[in-house]
Amino acid sequence: MTGIPSHLIVRNGVYNYRRRVPTDLQSKPAFKGRDVFQVSLGVRTLKDARRRIQELNLDDLFEPHHAPVVTSDEGAVLTPSLLTHIARGRYERGMISLQSERLEDASDHRDMMDELAAQEVGALNDPNSADAVRERLWRELSPVIEVSAQATAKRLGCESDPAAIRKIAKALFETELSLTRSRVDLSAGKTSPPAFMSLSTSQSGDAQMRREAHWTFKKLADEAMRQNPNGNDWEHKVKVAADLFQDYLGPVPIHKIDKGVVRRFVNDLHHMPNRMTMRFKDMGLKDAIAANQARETPYATVSPNTVRDNYFSVLRWAFGHACELEAVPLNPCTGIKIRGATKAEGRRTRNPFKVEELNAFFRLPIFTGCLSESRPNIPGNYVFDDHRRWAPLLMLFTGARPSEIAQLAVSDIKGNARHPYISILTEYDPKDPDDVRDFVVSHKTENARRDIPIHPELISLGFLRYVDERRAAGDARLFPAWKLPANGRKLYSSASWIRNLNDRLIPKITARRPKPTLYSFRHTWKTQMATHQVPAQYQNQILGHAQTGMDDHYLGRMDIKNTYDSIKDISFEGLDLTHLKPW
Repeated sequence: MTGIPSHLIVRNGVYNYRRRVPTDLQSKPAFKGRDVFQVSLGVRTLKDARRRIQELNLDDLFEPHHAPVVTSDEGAVLTPSLLTHIARGRYERGMISLQSERLEDASDHRDMMDELAAQEVGALNDPNSADAVRERLWRELSPVIEVSAQATAKRLGCESDPAAIRKIAKALFETELSLTRSRVDLSAGKTSPPAFMSLSTSQSGDAQMRREAHWTFKKLADEAMRQNPNGNDWEHKVKVAADLFQDYLGPVPIHKIDKGVVRRFVNDLHHMPNRMTMRFKDMGLKDAIAANQARETPYATVSPNTVRDNYFSVLRWAFGHACELEAVPLNPCTGIKIRGATKAEGRRTRNPFKVEELNAFFRLPIFTGCLSESRPNIPGNYVFDDHRRWAPLLMLFTGARPSEIAQLAVSDIKGNARHPYISILTEYDPKDPDDVRDFVVSHKTENARRDIPIHPELISLGFLRYVDERRAAGDARLFPAWKLPANGRKLYSSASWIRNLNDRLIPKITARRPKPTLYSFRHTWKTQMATHQVPAQYQNQILGHAQTGMDDHYLGRMDIKNTYDSIKDISFEGLDLTHLKPW
C-alpha cells in the first residue's frame, strides 16, 4: 500500500481515518478525551478517501484552536485571555445553533423562543428589574453551567480550585445572556449569517446537483413531513430527532451525509442520558454525554429500542424521502443495525387496575393520612387535599388525561348544573392576554374540547366541597400547586408527579408485569363504561376520542344529560372508598 498516507488504514476493504490525538487537543468534543481518533470513510478507493477527508474537514480537527495557557504547578492559570477564549468558544457554538434555526422556515417553536428572549432582554435592560432577572436566570441556568464549568476546569487541570470554577461559570453565564441578546437581534434581522455557513455551488460539480441536495436535514425532515403527514405524535418525534441530528452535525447539506456520519451519530446516541434536554439544558448531544460521564453517578442512558424507534427510524424515513427526490443516490441508513434493540412483541395492550389494586392504592398514606408534607409515604395524621388526592380519583371516575386535569380552572367545574359536569379546555379567560377566545393552545385534539359528567361517587367523596374551598380561597385554578414549565408553553406540568406515582406508589400495591401506570386509571374507566353497556359513541365523547366510521361524519355532540345518564349508575364491584368520604 505504498503512497497511502500514514493516517489512512484499510479495514475489510474500506478506508479508515486514524490519527493519534495530541494531548492538548484531547479535550475537543470530537475526541471526547481519547488519545486515538478513528472513523470509517465508507469508501474503497484512495481517491475517494482523500475526497472524504476534505469533505469532513478531518485534518482541521487536528489544528490547534486554543488560547495560550499559562501553567503552574497547580495547573492552568485562568488569565483574562483564556477566560475570553472559553466564553468565545461557547458563544460561537451557540451562534451556530441560532443561525441554523434562521436557515429554516419559520416555526412556532422558534417564534415562541424569540418572544421569550425579547421579554428577558427587555427586563435585563430595565434598571428596576435587571438584578432580580439576573438572579432568576442564574438560578435556572446554574445547574447546567456549573457542570460545564467543572468539566472545563478539569480539562485545564484546575478542577481543585473553586475560585477558578466560579470564574468559568460566571463567564459562561454572561455568554448565555449574550446569546439571548443575539437571538433578539437575529429575530429582528440585524445580523447576517456568518461567512462559513455560506454553501458555494460553483465548485466540484455541486451546481449540477438538484437543489434539494443542499437542504439541511431539518429542511428535509420538514418537507418529508409536509408531503407525508402522519399525525401529531410522529410529527413531534420527527422534530425532536431532526433538531438533535442537525445540532450534532451543524447545517451540513444532506448530500454530504454518508453512512459513516449516521453511524457515529447512532453510536453516540447509545450514550445519551435519559431526559437529556431536562437534565442538561441547552447542551448538545456530545456535551451532554461528556457532562453526564463527568458526574459521580451518571444518569442512565436511553435504551437501544429508544435509539432505534425515536431517532434512527426518523433518519431512515427522511433519507428515504430524499432518495425519492433524487437528492441523494443512496439512503445512508441502509445496512446500519442498532445493537441491543429488540423486536416489538405485538401491539401494546392496555392494563387497567384490578379492584384489589384500587383498594390498596386508595389506602396508601397519601389518602388515609401521612406523617407530613415532606414524608408522604409514612402513616400519620397529615391529610392531603390537593391534586395528590383528587387527580387519581378524577381519572378513575372521568377518564380525563392528567394533562387535562392539570389545566383545570375552578370555573371549569359546573357543580351547580342540573347535571354536574367538568368543562375540559373550553373556558376563555378575558383577563389572560395569552388566551384567545375559542382557542386553547394546550388541548391535544379538537375532540379533547368536551364536557365530562361528574360521577355521583365523586360528589359523595367531597369533590364539590373541595371546589368550593378553592373558590372561597380566591384560587383561579383547581390545582394551583402545578406550575407552568420553564419552556414557556401555556400548559401546567404534571410530569414529576406522574413519575413519582408510577415509580414509587404503584409498585407498593402490585408486583405484576406489565405493571399498571397512572394512565391505567383512564383505561379502567373505559373498561367500566364498556362493562356497563355505555354506548361507544358516549364513551368516545367522554374520553375525548374521535368517533369511528360514519359516526365521525354524521354524529354531533351529545348533550350532557345523555352522557350523565349513561354513567351515573356505574359502580366498581368490590371497591371500598368509604374511608375517604366526609361523614
